[in-house]
Amino acid sequence: MRLLRGRQSWWCLHGSRIAKLPLDAVTTDDLGRRQVSDAVRTTMERGGFFRDRKADTYSLTVLTNTGCNLGCAYCFQNVGAADESNPRPDRIAPARLSPQVITDTLAFTDRMMRAAGFAKLKILLFGGEPLLSSAACVELLRRARPLGLTSAAMVSNGTLLTADLAGELVEAGLKGTQITFDGDQDVHDRIRTTRTGKGTFQQILTNVAAVAAAVDMSWLFRVNVSHRNSDSVPTLLDRLATHVPPAGAGVNIALIDDVGMGYDNRVRYGDDLAGRYVSWYRHALDLGFSVRPPKEAFWCDFCSLMAGRRGAVVNADGRLYSCWETAGKPDLDVGTVRSGYFADEVIEPRWHSCDYAAAPHGTQEARQRFHDTVDAALLDELSARGALR
Repeated sequence: MRLLRGRQSWWCLHGSRIAKLPLDAVTTDDLGRRQVSDAVRTTMERGGFFRDRKADTYSLTVLTNTGCNLGCAYCFQNVGAADESNPRPDRIAPARLSPQVITDTLAFTDRMMRAAGFAKLKILLFGGEPLLSSAACVELLRRARPLGLTSAAMVSNGTLLTADLAGELVEAGLKGTQITFDGDQDVHDRIRTTRTGKGTFQQILTNVAAVAAAVDMSWLFRVNVSHRNSDSVPTLLDRLATHVPPAGAGVNIALIDDVGMGYDNRVRYGDDLAGRYVSWYRHALDLGFSVRPPKEAFWCDFCSLMAGRRGAVVNADGRLYSCWETAGKPDLDVGTVRSGYFADEVIEPRWHSCDYAAAPHGTQEARQRFHDTVDAALLDELSARGALR
């Protein structure tokens, strides 16, 4: 349970559930620990607020191609730092998803779903850039239908996405696509470039607008933030709103991490950053974009439980990994789709969770204060707009 102090209420979060409580429903003990009053907690328990929901969906991430046509210096799939002699860092080993690996992946998924008692499947198409193997993306989705495919999403840089290709993907089962922007055009084109150093902003925006006009697909725009681009976030949101109907799109704002490559991001947790975050999300909501409500705690279907009990990450060569960040990294594979996961004693030292190598943007206390401040303000804002269930 997580308790956040809003403007005129307390917010109680349990898993993905959210309850708005009156101010007198929460007390603080001598050690500063917050707790819900017995009477209110009893009422919440009777209503099923704390009842755990039974998982019924298996989550599968598949890297359809480990290559990428961009050369972002901060990418966690780089295997070396960017510098003047190597402005586009080397990446993890190249691999492309083949029909045989698709067959093996779906057979593995079927075994894992049966073992867990799951009847539903959701897939994330990932890379590298997944559309470097666009035919494999379509084939994987089509062949996954008999396993109970209920939803599918894709993380793409957007440079190769066309209306015709998006139509094929949607027909095969794709529901939504995440596209990343590194600020408005000028700064984006200095950060998110092709491997030959060319800017990509206009190409991405043109592609997204063309697809949005022709295909019924949802969007999630991830906005990367560093000291290089934070001033341009509002103008980026304005520009996106003129190219894509905001009602069908969400916004996620996230700090760029240094994952051991020496990438410099001078933004630090603090009240000023929290205030800017809240203003950015408020601006996105004013434009008509959606923003996902916060949850009690971070949970990942892929890495929060060991050995693929709720989900798996499959590299294009059929090797299994614990999370996106480790995929393709030497000596971090934890099995194969043909033979399954390695023994626990082999997996355990290789099993890493999301952001395992990310350098912090401040102390743990500063991080918690930042997220509590932003999340409480966001819940207040969503509630005031009638955007919370």
